[in-house]
Amino acid sequence: MQMDGLSMGSNNNDIVARQQKKLLIQSEPGQLFQRVTISSLPDNVLLDIFDFYQAMFKKELVTEYSWNWETLVHVCRRWRYIIFESPIRLNLELICTENSPVKGLLDVWPPFPLIIRFKLDYWRIFIATHNLIAALERRDRVREIHLNFVTPDHYLPERIVMAMTGSFPALRYLSFKADIPPVDLETLLNGSAPCLRHLTLSRISFPSLPQLLSSTSDLTFLDLSNISIYRYIVPAETMATSLSALPKLKCLIIDFESQTFRSNRAPPVQSLQTRFVLPALTRLKFRGESEYLEVLMARFDAPLLDEFQLSFFDQLILDIPQTVRFFGRYLDSFNAYSLTLTFKSFLDCAFISFPSNTTHHSAFSPINSWQIMCKNSNRRINYVAQICGQIPPFRSSVKSLIIKSDCLIHMEDPTLWLQLFHSFPSVQTLQIPVILEPSIASALETLTDGSPGAAEVFPSLHSISIVGIKLRETVQEPIQSFVAVRQSSGRLITVSRIRNSD
Repeated sequence: MQMDGLSMGSNNNDIVARQQKKLLIQSEPGQLFQRVTISSLPDNVLLDIFDFYQAMFKKELVTEYSWNWETLVHVCRRWRYIIFESPIRLNLELICTENSPVKGLLDVWPPFPLIIRFKLDYWRIFIATHNLIAALERRDRVREIHLNFVTPDHYLPERIVMAMTGSFPALRYLSFKADIPPVDLETLLNGSAPCLRHLTLSRISFPSLPQLLSSTSDLTFLDLSNISIYRYIVPAETMATSLSALPKLKCLIIDFESQTFRSNRAPPVQSLQTRFVLPALTRLKFRGESEYLEVLMARFDAPLLDEFQLSFFDQLILDIPQTVRFFGRYLDSFNAYSLTLTFKSFLDCAFISFPSNTTHHSAFSPINSWQIMCKNSNRRINYVAQICGQIPPFRSSVKSLIIKSDCLIHMEDPTLWLQLFHSFPSVQTLQIPVILEPSIASALETLTDGSPGAAEVFPSLHSISIVGIKLRETVQEPIQSFVAVRQSSGRLITVSRIRNSD
């Protein structure tokens, strides 16, 4: 989107022209309305017009650009005076980028807050460093820092590192992202950012993070993404202690790139832990090993939580009692009467998800879900069964179970499905994809009246829906055999076929 002074000045002139056209006065009763020039408007009306324009720009256009107040202050001395007298209301900021002459901007304009947006790649890093340093040196004015560091190596000019070690008392937003490989920072912001509201670190190794978080009591958004296992990892217990100092935190994202080495894994959760409350937390996203999350879940509660995404790496045993305790209290608000199990081979993962009314959507990871990442399709089913078996509310709350899959799952032992189905004795309706019908039917076929545990598998089931186009007739008999066995016990089950689930 092209944002230059000419185009924005043209847009401003259009607004002024429309205002002139609409503003009419009546000199005497009975006379026709007459047009007046915009210069006849009082200062407070002009200020309202400018305020409306900047608010419209922030709402409808690209927020990383200034609303081009620079064009308006060149219209006349009166406009310049009105605008400069209301810098807070009109949100007057100077945006510094790798392509802007930063020193020239700082010398010409009044000391407005600085928004720093730099992309440092291999071709521009040395040229952009000069501009970036010039902006970072005005520490008392820097309100936002957005740095995207993209280079083939992890070289970061020492001048930039030194410039970012100082204190930034007005800083509210910090986003520092690095490409592969990660960037190491021994210190940042002098370990203190009292006004910080938003913190994003992606592929940044930052050992002093706990010290920084201890000074950011107003922080509302914390995103620690792509944490490298080859760099320093903040211990889970230390991270939990740091979170206790963030009472206004609304969104928490902790995302590891891959599984950690055994020596780096979180220690076992102690039986007695001092818990604290994150009273404002509404969104939680985690990807990593269950041991790390268990330490966090043992330490805090979040009574307002209404959106979560949990992703676990491949592990032989998923023992998550603290996670179950944490989320077990909130299942009613997550509409746990309906549960969807999704197996995605192209992502090597499986999802356990609840219905969600949130406006945040993801094509790959559903909201309000557990995700298990595993290449072996049979182990995915086993992991899903492990998680569902540890959540007691599922036994009574889940009435509708929906199973989805993007491809055929080659089952070494079809009865693995029965291990999963044992966790849902209250399910009344079951929906399965036609592609999984053979393996699920084979598992249900083993449930005869005399088979061990047969009565414990779907005792309340009364409806089975099979979604998709049926290609062969040879797999219908096993499902009908299960239905017939249940019917002989006085429990009627209807079987229907649906072309698709949409």
